[in-house]
Amino acid sequence: MGIDAVITAGDGRAAKKVFRKNKALLDIAGKPIIRHIVEVLLESKDIDQVVLVGPRTAFLEVLGDLDIMIVEQGRNLCENAREGFLNTLPEYRDKHVLTDDIINKYRDKYVIFVPGDVPLLTTRELEEFVSLCDMDNWDYVIGITPEESLEKFSPRKGRPGIKMATFHTRDGNFRQNNLHMVKPFYVMDSMDIVLKVYDYRYQKEFLNILRSMIEIVRLRKDIVLKSLFYYLCLQLSTSLSMLGMEPFAWITSYPVTVSESEKLISRILKVRFKSVCTTLGGAALDVDNEKDYLSLSVMYKDWMNMLQGNHHLAK
Repeated sequence: MGIDAVITAGDGRAAKKVFRKNKALLDIAGKPIIRHIVEVLLESKDIDQVVLVGPRTAFLEVLGDLDIMIVEQGRNLCENAREGFLNTLPEYRDKHVLTDDIINKYRDKYVIFVPGDVPLLTTRELEEFVSLCDMDNWDYVIGITPEESLEKFSPRKGRPGIKMATFHTRDGNFRQNNLHMVKPFYVMDSMDIVLKVYDYRYQKEFLNILRSMIEIVRLRKDIVLKSLFYYLCLQLSTSLSMLGMEPFAWITSYPVTVSESEKLISRILKVRFKSVCTTLGGAALDVDNEKDYLSLSVMYKDWMNMLQGNHHLAK
């Protein structure tokens, strides 16, 4: 029995469009990004049914021949994730009414959430992530990728690339790789926090940094100081790294460890939270802006061949 997958590909209020278009519908290598993702999920031995949430009419035009369920999007990411998950439950699909019996029956059910803008997702990376998710012991698992694994996608002389921001810790520098394994009924009470994190995710914008700090201050008193300290360390180390001051960035990030961060997030979300490290890196490359999209369009075939083990790019 496989795991159900939910693709959140809406274009609501917090979604960032590229070339004024839903990123999932942008074309790469002759087909929309969303089709690349769906085909990978359908190919994987670990995935059972696939539920896609977004602009239903537009997705039906490009995916109508595939065996997936397409659900109309809501107002924001949390509504889309919730509705996508609930539509994996046959009893909910029948009447679209969530009852206590349904909740009790599926309380421990987990699904994998994938965004609609990761065209370099492969079955290898997807299955690596799934194999690391021990959902008997965790309620929410995210994938992270070490900075070293992302170097192959960086710009080179005569070749475009994408330089991705990472978060710095004593254990190394990492980037969240867009894969989430979640028991939704365990995290629904904390979805407002998840939504705010998503709304403020573009941390290069000072206003979002300020908003994030305000939200941290509003946390429970017993964790607010540590949360604020960790957040400031992460922001400062990232800024110093961008300025080329790596020794100072390392010193600033030294108090932050992956394990302590996991414990802190567990307390904030009131779930058992864990991060697992995948090494391929393709899932970490989301289409964030026009420049990244153009780089992905040019390099897609080379990068995909590399991720599938067909050849290696010269450094």
